[in-house]
Amino acid sequence: MKKILCVGLLFAALYMNIGAQVAVNVFDPFYEDLSIWEGCGLINDAPNIRPYPLQEIQRILQIVIDTGDAGQRRRAQEYYNRFFGRVFHFGGLAEVAVKAPQKQYELNLAPFIDINYSLHRLFTISGRVSVFLTNKLFSQALTPLFQYSKYDLADDGVFAGKFLVLPVFNTGIAFGTPQYYVTAGIARTNHGPFYDNSLFVGSQAMHQGQFTFVVNKEKWTYNQALLTLTATSDRGDSRSRKPGKFLAIHSLNIRPLPWLSFGIVDTIIYGNRFEPIYLLPFSAFFVSQGLYAFPDNSLIGGTFTIKPVKGLRLDGALYADDLGFNEIVKFKKDAKWRMSGQFGVSYTMPKTHWFSFVDLNYTFVFPYTYTHFDGSTISAPNYQNYTHNGVPIGSNLEPNSDRILLKLKFKPLYGLDVNVSNTFIRHANVNESITDIAILKDYVSKEYTTDGSTHNHATITNDSGPITHAYLYANPFMRQQTIQYVNQLALDVSCHLPILKSGGYMLFKFGYVFEANINPGVRQNIYKAKKPEWYGKEIKDIAGGEAAVRAEAARQLADWRAKAIGKQFNHYIRLSAEFAY
Repeated sequence: MKKILCVGLLFAALYMNIGAQVAVNVFDPFYEDLSIWEGCGLINDAPNIRPYPLQEIQRILQIVIDTGDAGQRRRAQEYYNRFFGRVFHFGGLAEVAVKAPQKQYELNLAPFIDINYSLHRLFTISGRVSVFLTNKLFSQALTPLFQYSKYDLADDGVFAGKFLVLPVFNTGIAFGTPQYYVTAGIARTNHGPFYDNSLFVGSQAMHQGQFTFVVNKEKWTYNQALLTLTATSDRGDSRSRKPGKFLAIHSLNIRPLPWLSFGIVDTIIYGNRFEPIYLLPFSAFFVSQGLYAFPDNSLIGGTFTIKPVKGLRLDGALYADDLGFNEIVKFKKDAKWRMSGQFGVSYTMPKTHWFSFVDLNYTFVFPYTYTHFDGSTISAPNYQNYTHNGVPIGSNLEPNSDRILLKLKFKPLYGLDVNVSNTFIRHANVNESITDIAILKDYVSKEYTTDGSTHNHATITNDSGPITHAYLYANPFMRQQTIQYVNQLALDVSCHLPILKSGGYMLFKFGYVFEANINPGVRQNIYKAKKPEWYGKEIKDIAGGEAAVRAEAARQLADWRAKAIGKQFNHYIRLSAEFAY
């Protein structure tokens, strides 16, 4: 009886929570088509925070239907029919992925229900409810390096044989007009001029609770959001059972001319309490937290988009985590630069064409960017690093990395999309360059994360709090001896066939990635606590003194270097079929 009651309550909860922004999945093909419409100049005023509510989707599609060419109008009309022609769509997803030569496979089967409903012109709900039958959790998905699963699968321990049965739903509501609206829901989020990856809030992390407020005028847009995150330890595991990690972000984007826009982004990430002052619009988070002696982690950034000629687009974004302001303004050679940046140039064909667009962009993440100290033990929840559920929520690159991405899209036939891309990534573990004896002593005498990830902060602690910071006056970006090089050559083919009677669709996808991974062990921990009796002692009180500490650190570093080097060649194949009627 208890099981029946639990199942009943579950389905009741799902029914009550159905609803989110339309294309609540930020990976919906609509957003890629929107980037093309933006590139060719059809759309110039879409907000930077995604996903969008039905009101905004309808406005965008109506512009394309009214002003686009025949191919663009046809595509927009298909989206319009899907989102607004019918309240419910019933469908399913079947997907298989293989990783070779490891002979690993991933299988996903998921029936789903989509809903898009306007209760009133000011009040809309939409979303997707599904049940996944899968053999891989989020962290186990077969994805190329620095990429993550697109499915929001949380482990709840329900099995059917060797497979997990997991409910997944993304939810929300929206109230307002395209010019003024508020939304609330559970979904993935993307914020910034780069729709498929972002320095500010990226779409690779699992869905989160989100509350957004947008004012979108002809010459400017104001975005504000509060995201509810999951805190993990500095190991990246041990999810906190207590909610209480938040990311607050607001941005102002100004469009003085149709071909020019620029903006400022202000963010703070904090937790273990709820802080109402961060809900104030048009406020500076850094100044606000100054009221409490700066207890939280604030970041600031800027963006720009320039469209000098039709089809050509230049985008840029910079995001500052922590800067050595005093050294920088004095033009000192060595200064702390903990920031990330992304710059891209793309060309989109102004009219429907078999060649759709070409995009080239470069991304960098300096050492310790997105990391943050929050507690003296590695097992305690970290409420201030830039992660959600253990995954980076900013750039999907780890600190001390950069990437060059070239992408081309072809449309040889209507409904057939062919994407070809090549991604080249460099990454190094910043701890390889550590020489400070106080830091090395702690690394070999106390448990620390030293894998160079977002969980690897720069602060060395004792029982009374922080005492030492690594590279407080320097930026050792890519100055390490052992560099990881990753090259990913990818081919993606998708065939989208509309079902005219219902506004539904059939979608078939094939994806292949060839990945060359040079020095694959760079992302492993360098140091381990082999001499715990050293912790808490002064160097002079340790037998052998500084020489003994350096000898132990050198031994562990040499062992790590020997294991880090090498070559791996991987093949990723993914086939999927999806339909909705």
